[in-house]
Amino acid sequence: MKNLWQNINIFSWGLLGATLVLQPTVAQAQYIQRSFLNPSFEQPVFGNVGQQCYVQVSPGIIPGWETTHGSVKAGTGTCSGYVSPGNVPLIEIWKTGFNGASTATIPTSAGNQFAELNAEQNSELYQNICLIKDETITFSLLHRGRSSSSVADVANFLIGLNTNPTSTIFGRFSTTSNGTVTAQPVAQNGATIPTVTNNNAGNGWVRYTGTVPYTGASGNQPVGFAAVSTAGGNNTIGNFLDEVQFAGKPVLEFTASSGGAAESETNPTTNPPKLRIVGLVPTGGISVSISVSGTAVLGTDYNTISNTSTFNINIPAGNYDGSDATSVFTIPFTVINNNVPQGVRTIVFTIQPSSSFFASSTTTCGGSPTIASSYTIYDDDFLSGKVWDDADNSANNTFTNINTGSETGTNAGGLLNAILVDSNNKVLKTIPVAADGTYTFLDVPLNQNNVKIILSTTAGTVGNTAPAPSLPSNWINTSPLTTATFNTGTNISSKDFGIEQLPDTNNVNGSTTTNPGGTNTVQVPTLSGTDPEDGNLSSGNSFKIVSLPSNGTLYYNGVAVTANQIITNYDSTKLTVDPNIDGAITITFTVAAIDKAGKEDPTPATVTMPLTASSSGKPQLILVKRITRINSQNLTNIVDGRSDVPSNAANYVASPRDTDDDSSNTWPTNYLRGLINAGIVKPGDELEYTIYFLSNGLGNATNVQICDLVPVNSTFIPTAFSSMTPNDGGLAGADQGIALALSSSTPTVYLTNAQDADRGRFYTANETVPSYCGANINGAVVVNITRSPDLPNLVKDFYGFVRFRAKVK
Repeated sequence: MKNLWQNINIFSWGLLGATLVLQPTVAQAQYIQRSFLNPSFEQPVFGNVGQQCYVQVSPGIIPGWETTHGSVKAGTGTCSGYVSPGNVPLIEIWKTGFNGASTATIPTSAGNQFAELNAEQNSELYQNICLIKDETITFSLLHRGRSSSSVADVANFLIGLNTNPTSTIFGRFSTTSNGTVTAQPVAQNGATIPTVTNNNAGNGWVRYTGTVPYTGASGNQPVGFAAVSTAGGNNTIGNFLDEVQFAGKPVLEFTASSGGAAESETNPTTNPPKLRIVGLVPTGGISVSISVSGTAVLGTDYNTISNTSTFNINIPAGNYDGSDATSVFTIPFTVINNNVPQGVRTIVFTIQPSSSFFASSTTTCGGSPTIASSYTIYDDDFLSGKVWDDADNSANNTFTNINTGSETGTNAGGLLNAILVDSNNKVLKTIPVAADGTYTFLDVPLNQNNVKIILSTTAGTVGNTAPAPSLPSNWINTSPLTTATFNTGTNISSKDFGIEQLPDTNNVNGSTTTNPGGTNTVQVPTLSGTDPEDGNLSSGNSFKIVSLPSNGTLYYNGVAVTANQIITNYDSTKLTVDPNIDGAITITFTVAAIDKAGKEDPTPATVTMPLTASSSGKPQLILVKRITRINSQNLTNIVDGRSDVPSNAANYVASPRDTDDDSSNTWPTNYLRGLINAGIVKPGDELEYTIYFLSNGLGNATNVQICDLVPVNSTFIPTAFSSMTPNDGGLAGADQGIALALSSSTPTVYLTNAQDADRGRFYTANETVPSYCGANINGAVVVNITRSPDLPNLVKDFYGFVRFRAKVK
């Protein structure tokens, strides 16, 4: 940052006239330091406005300054807000008027704060300055004694530290508290220090100035002022210091060794050559001479401010710390855009030597400077275009009508490259697509035939085979990714492309719904998705039914949906499903959202609809009858009743009862044992009949009674299960000819034949039976399956059997 001036006269590069530039801010750390910072100790401000006080603080609190003071005691202070730093090296700062006006009055126009060299011991205040071999440095300071008007406080000016015996002392200053110079300044080691008059700065202060020759190696050196003695011999009292400055010639160089732009940039702003300056520029400023050379032709390709090959740049007076905001100066020149193909041309700007500055590194003390900066002028024969986010697919796989006014440019998240390819598919130029979708090939080779531009996620390598056209994941092209071939030779623009992002479909997990049964339908939960360009997708958008459910039929607006059917202007109330299986099932199918560009989600989502059996639907009971025993031989066969076999086959069952034993998803495995046709039997054989039942309707079966007529030519055996337990509340000691199993493969209860309290009863031949039995010509077995409170109804998939035995007549 450039220094502020405080109503002073600036020295030239010899002895000081009156005073020196004051109060620069702290320099940027990346640049060298060529002058003192915070020379009047005004940063930071201590205490309240007008408060008369002092502080002892660590060096890190005072910008620019360091000290050789030791950690001799904890710091003290009287300013408002002061907190002791503890036992650390100390810098002591006074505010004007502290300890009485005669002791601590600031010289005229010197701010409100100053330093005391002797905080708690004789010490040095210094800053690290970049010094250049064989230069002459100019310095200035205000010095004053503290406690005596007759005996001086004495301080040295030196390069190096007072703790180092090899430090070089260039001057010694002796000043009393009233500004009496008890001994004229002593110049040493080649320094020049003019004589001074007493109290020349007012209020007891004396200004000392001079010049110092530096013959050491270029590098950073501690430069400062060290206490020698005090009037009273007390190391904690004396040697006031203010308005300190030390500076050599400024240092400058170019900020970069090269730059350039297309010749259409007639007033270069992209990266023109710039000078950076660090250090103190005296009154009147300095003039920097710049020469130009290179392949570019002055007057044809460019002009300087003087239209000559050497011109001057004026740097105003000030103290510059190297920061870009105020310490950098752009080289003024213009480029001539003549619209004539000329290829690449270069201007070389070179700093000419001068006695008013050093051409040296501004970042490394004594380092090699960048004294030349080249500027490349690129021929403005160019190719340009833009990649559009074609959200509505207005391009429709063409290169026309891509931008209809609402599209924006894109580089697909920074992953796209535009590649210029020759007729042999070799890369001529490659460039990343900018964030706004634009790309420009500068200095395009002239008279190239049959070139093309491709978009790819892979950057091409000039001279190599071009990579394949490609897009990042989840992007799709709405125009081709390769242009038609064309010829170069003129400026070409609007080589545009269209791409857009694919939608994402949401999985849908519907809430559990009752299966309506029959041909009734269920509403499908609302389909949805998202699209980076279109936002949320749902009603009013398009969806593709990718796969159909295997256990139901989808309908849209009452019409059956086919696989891969696209539903446009989707209305969530019109999509339904008819389960083709009654009861508890889960229906699934897949769907893909389609965005406004007509592009489909490549990863379809799944719609899941769990259905439960109705608790109030129509009940249904399936009955299957088998012969399960002949005489004492149990029959364990598992027979499938079929109607598509000869009627005399052992497993023949007439339609539609042939499928009653096929409900494998509800009948227990291997439950229906026994034979349909037991073959030839003879009189006296005992046969066991088992009537299996299964409740598999949509609702519970209530008031279930089973009646089975005893086959003709056989006689019911009333004592088949006598004495077997458990019984079902029948008369004690009564014959038991009926067995009942509930959800079991073996009988769970045995029933009497009599009309009593249990569930079963045997009706003799021609005895009046319930109407659902039919004609009773040989006896009938009747069992009341449901009976409150032990079994009031048969729920879904409830199973069991009724069993009795008969003897062949």
